[in-house]
Amino acid sequence: MILQIIILVLLLSKIGNTEKQIVINGIANTCYSDDVYSKYTKEFNNYSKKNNLNIVLNINTFTKENSTVVVNQYESVLEFLFKKKSTKYELYFYDNIFTSKYGPYLLKLDDWVSKEQIDMYKDLVPAKTCIYKGKWVSFPIKTDISVLYYNDKYLNKYNKSVPKTWNELLETAKYIYDKEKELNNTEFIAYNGLFSYTELGMCSLYEFIYSYRDSLNSSFPDIQSPQVVEALKMIKKLKDTISSDEIFQKVEEFSEEYFSSGNFLFQKFWYYPWFNYNFTILPGNHENISGSALGGYNLGINKYINDEKKNAALTVFKFLTSYEMQRKLLHKYKYLTSIPKVYEDEEVCANFNCDPLRRVQIIERPTNKTNNYSIYSEKFRNYIYEYVYGNKKVNEVLEKVNNLTKIHIFSINPKDNLLGLVTFIIVMICLIAMLLSISLLYIQKFKPFFCFLSNDYWIIFVLGSCIIISSSITEIGYLYVYKCHLKIILLCIGYTMNIVPLLYKLVINFPEENKISILILNHRYIFLMCFIFLDIVINGLNFITPYQITSNTIVNEKKYYVCEMRHNFGKAIQNILIIYKILIAFIIILLIFIEWNMSNLHKDIKFFVSVISMDIAFFIILISLQINNIKKKDYLAYRYILTFTTIILSVTNYVFIYGLNIIRPFIKLENEELSFHNAQKQQNNKSEQSCSLSIKSPLDSSSRSSTNFHSIVQKLTEYHYRSESNSSGSLSSFSDNFNKNIDF
Repeated sequence: MILQIIILVLLLSKIGNTEKQIVINGIANTCYSDDVYSKYTKEFNNYSKKNNLNIVLNINTFTKENSTVVVNQYESVLEFLFKKKSTKYELYFYDNIFTSKYGPYLLKLDDWVSKEQIDMYKDLVPAKTCIYKGKWVSFPIKTDISVLYYNDKYLNKYNKSVPKTWNELLETAKYIYDKEKELNNTEFIAYNGLFSYTELGMCSLYEFIYSYRDSLNSSFPDIQSPQVVEALKMIKKLKDTISSDEIFQKVEEFSEEYFSSGNFLFQKFWYYPWFNYNFTILPGNHENISGSALGGYNLGINKYINDEKKNAALTVFKFLTSYEMQRKLLHKYKYLTSIPKVYEDEEVCANFNCDPLRRVQIIERPTNKTNNYSIYSEKFRNYIYEYVYGNKKVNEVLEKVNNLTKIHIFSINPKDNLLGLVTFIIVMICLIAMLLSISLLYIQKFKPFFCFLSNDYWIIFVLGSCIIISSSITEIGYLYVYKCHLKIILLCIGYTMNIVPLLYKLVINFPEENKISILILNHRYIFLMCFIFLDIVINGLNFITPYQITSNTIVNEKKYYVCEMRHNFGKAIQNILIIYKILIAFIIILLIFIEWNMSNLHKDIKFFVSVISMDIAFFIILISLQINNIKKKDYLAYRYILTFTTIILSVTNYVFIYGLNIIRPFIKLENEELSFHNAQKQQNNKSEQSCSLSIKSPLDSSSRSSTNFHSIVQKLTEYHYRSESNSSGSLSSFSDNFNKNIDF
């Protein structure tokens, strides 16, 4: 009876334990049926059973045999699961090049895993692939490194040793290759290369370049350095001398066939425990200098699972990444581990060739170079292959590779580009010429030709042109947010100082005296400052949603820093600024039409038309650039167009309004012009006395506008044909004489 009760209790206990079991599902991908994941599953489940953890590990491993689609698109499958916040899998085994892509979806391990366990990995090269935004999100779980397999059969046959440099490999391989060809061994391979058009090719290129660094502690060479040039030349020499384009471009399956047949001398390949050939580290340019691209998979925990699953998944994670399990991985199953201490274990290395693994020099692939490593990797190898397999020059392809990550700037250094230097030279010449020309206002010979505005307004006008053209050089050099805003501010204020003096002259020259003209005449500085104040206010609103500096614009495979306004509010402010300036231009056009025949404006108003036409053309170009999104489509063209139209805007405004007055004294009609301006000055003097009376007099009833549209058009037409003001004194004349004493 007692025995039956005991048996019943044990059965119930077993049933209870079964009900409490937590299944932890993982997802993994491999090219081989004999994979490391089955070993992990077996070891953990034995450990769990032995320690009554009631946790079962199940790794759903996709292979070419059970799911070709998942194997080929494993990256996309994981991304789909992550974005859905799926809880189907607690553990993710992923390619270590994609930590930046998957990091946001993985549990941050810093607060969950002991410091001792993190310290085992933190100083290792693979650790760089485990950290996302300063936090550990994964540990290396499957380490792949490249080694050089050599066939002792052929080395012994020809009494050759294992090469330690690429030159030695070339020499040895060429000798044996030629000898085997003499024996009609046409299927013999001296060296496989593995420079394919897949990601494998990126690994081969990166580790080969790394093997050409100057010393053991040197970093990866600069992509346009002599070391990289020599490395690529050696790759091409190896291909042309002891191999072929076809063999170098083959993928792993081709090399695996030769491992089976044994008809090879050297093969570069990932380390796998089932290859029965000796191996060593890859050669380098110098002895003991080598390189091996880091491959393999990391293990991360799904951050969207519940706490119960999370704790169970952490138990599995800690076991799989522990020193004991990683030691067993090498000792028992001959799979590599990322923990160097294991390769110092005498018991482990008694039956395993640990020496090459102690000396291997790992380099991680440049996964952090860009936001999309897959695209970067594809372009990197394709550009280099234009030299290796094509006819492009080595320096040409390396420049293209460098442009994949280099952020170009517009500087005055001609090596960068010519736009920055040409713009700077043009702007400096124009600025010096414009500023020096101000002195002509005080030279007696030129004074009669600058009666159109008072000297202070002429100075403001010229300074406006200087400010407009100066906005063209704000983006020379490294780009900052303040430069983005400064360009718009200078352009706005410069245009205001350039155009408002003309508007002022037209307003006070209105054919009929009115309160607005009188008010502006008496407060002309306030009139100007109102426009400048409005510029400052509108541009100030831009700082609510400031510009952002981006570098994702690519022109002819070159990246540039770009001022980008991403907020709709900021875009609306920009549109308001353009509309505001266009409105001023149209007001000036209306006043030009009204005052077209006014004798006191003479030829000056004709040049107004040229200026306003150029200004409107500038705004049309500006709007077209925005509508057609030229900045993103072809940033270089955008910069050229915007820079030179801005310069043209400044120069044409200056030349037509101010500059032509400089050359008038030197042309044939000098005497005629001087006579005209003297006559104009006499007319202004005669009207000076009556000006104060005209200001005080009420407006004539005939000047009142009718609300009827036809009457307005008729009135405007009447103004248009007037040659003189109908007032007893001209406001403009009064202004000109009044300002004679305000010369700066």
